[in-house]
Amino acid sequence: MKDQEPIVWVAIKTRQDFRAAEYLREECEEVFFPTRKVQSPSKLSRERAVIPHVLFVRSRLSRLLELESKGRRHPESGVSFWLYRYPRENRVQEISDREIALLRLLTTEDTNGCEIYHNTDFKSNEQVRITGGLYAGYTGHVVRVRKNKHVVVRIEGICLVMLPYLHPDLLEKIDS
Repeated sequence: MKDQEPIVWVAIKTRQDFRAAEYLREECEEVFFPTRKVQSPSKLSRERAVIPHVLFVRSRLSRLLELESKGRRHPESGVSFWLYRYPRENRVQEISDREIALLRLLTTEDTNGCEIYHNTDFKSNEQVRITGGLYAGYTGHVVRVRKNKHVVVRIEGICLVMLPYLHPDLLEKIDS
């Protein structure tokens, strides 16, 4: 039954991200479109997408498929967008509430770059689990960015997110 169909989060790709966000807010349960205010050299302030051309939408999958199809058949009636699908399948890739919560945490205005200090035990590409704080339970891997160590969490097939500062005491190695 359509009424019992679960409401899910999915990512969409569009060339018209601001317009799509406005349109889908009327059509879906929720739209998460992280933006930042940026200033141009002429001191004009404007909104800019944190992840260009990608929005996260919460609705019934059947409704999203219907809107996707409508936008392709009749672009003038809505906005064209594509639901993220698994690469070797035609199945739409759902995103967990936990991954959306992580994206919300990481796209707030007051986050700083993630850097891990004072611990030489963590090597590049080493898998780690965060054991405490806001990001407890998430897993990622250590990478070097501009000579500093960062923890990167992958949201499969959509994006990589670099966490704000984590104390090394909150990390544990994951044995492969």
